[in-house]
Amino acid sequence: MQKLRGVSIAPEAVCAEMQRILASKAFLQSQSLSQLLRFLVDRVLAGAPPPGEYAVAREVFGRPASFVPQVDPVVRVQYHRLRNELFKYYATEGRPSPVRLAASGGGFGIVVLNRAGHGAERLRRRLIKFVAYATPVVCLFLIFYFGFRPRALGRRAAVRFYLTAHALVETGSASGAARLFEQAVANDPNYAPAWSGLAVALVTSGSSTGTSETETVARAGEAANRAIKLDPGIGEAHAALAYVGFLQDSGWAAAESEFRRAIQLDPSSPRIHRMYAQGLLSRGRFDEAIAQATAAARLEPKGSPPWTDVAEILCAARRYDEAIAEARRIVQQTGGSAPARLTLGIALSVAGHYDEAIGELQLAALGAHPLYALARLGYAYGAKGDHEAAEAVLSQLNRSFAGGLAIDWYYRALVYAGMGDAQNAVDCLENSYTHREADINFIGVEPAYARIRDDPRFLALRERLGLP
Repeated sequence: MQKLRGVSIAPEAVCAEMQRILASKAFLQSQSLSQLLRFLVDRVLAGAPPPGEYAVAREVFGRPASFVPQVDPVVRVQYHRLRNELFKYYATEGRPSPVRLAASGGGFGIVVLNRAGHGAERLRRRLIKFVAYATPVVCLFLIFYFGFRPRALGRRAAVRFYLTAHALVETGSASGAARLFEQAVANDPNYAPAWSGLAVALVTSGSSTGTSETETVARAGEAANRAIKLDPGIGEAHAALAYVGFLQDSGWAAAESEFRRAIQLDPSSPRIHRMYAQGLLSRGRFDEAIAQATAAARLEPKGSPPWTDVAEILCAARRYDEAIAEARRIVQQTGGSAPARLTLGIALSVAGHYDEAIGELQLAALGAHPLYALARLGYAYGAKGDHEAAEAVLSQLNRSFAGGLAIDWYYRALVYAGMGDAQNAVDCLENSYTHREADINFIGVEPAYARIRDDPRFLALRERLGLP
């Protein structure tokens, strides 16, 4: 049975608590919620990792093998309902229970809490609850004190949007968080934390905000500069500015100085260490990048879903066996999440294990970054020698591009590189450079370009970018 901060919880106690919840009015009236709760609790009792969205859809809601999360949001909708109903249950009839079941902060799992041995956690939650209740009271006082000034009203709304957006960032929903941060700064343009949050969310989300990656990076730089102008002491704003700087201008020396300033201001921020790790990776400083990514993982809140950063860096360093082992570990730990499968598929493909790579990348294409996974799948087909399948992927990518979806030249370059077509691959990379796409800054360490690495135009492009 799982252990929570040193407190062992008996399986019988967890089962009994689940039965009490299932007997409550809300769950008696909803067969789908009851099935979902039973499924998730059974996995906890079996010691299994939290399931992925695809597994829940298939096993709980009976969706077919062709299930696509972007088309059918049934799992996210029902899991959100489950989270709300569990919160209501413990706010009313379940309040005295010594064992509690709660939806996890990330993924689709269940967390078992023991109130008797969880004093620190309870205190933290009470403080959060106190702040949540106290903030509106304080805002109301300020409103009355300053005579209902519009600025006070704007700050109150900005803080509300900021807190909600910050919670979304913690769960990995950066694009949704960016929209809320934008509402926060619209309500109060002088609220520095919201500008900083917007900058970080934009550099994290890339092109998933609905605009091109180039536009998103430019907006991130503007937001970071605005945050620093309002409050120079916000570390994550400096990190976002550094990240934008090396992506847009290839000014690595200035960017690294900004990264170090960010860490000095806020050494406990995992996001700062992750962004610095990506910068170090682009320069081929693999050991330092791994150290930063490892530090970020240590600083993540307990129970946070694992990141694939270390596996990606190992892959770029050509340490393929280690990269594959690390990616497999995360696939198992996350119940087969799409990002973990994507990282595993990439590592397998550049290591030459094409058949297994293709299987993983096909599954990854059903997840959160389908076009990028599709491009990597096209690379795997091309490297395997199946040029017909690779051409089919290119056609699909081109149709997406023609349809106005955010897709960069870099994706198509990957497929051409897999096929060994240096001319078209470098043509696409030249266009990627012209359009200032972020991915172009990683061509110096990208194993997928091994076949075209000696092409004179590829070498000239690396030199222009100042890459190793």
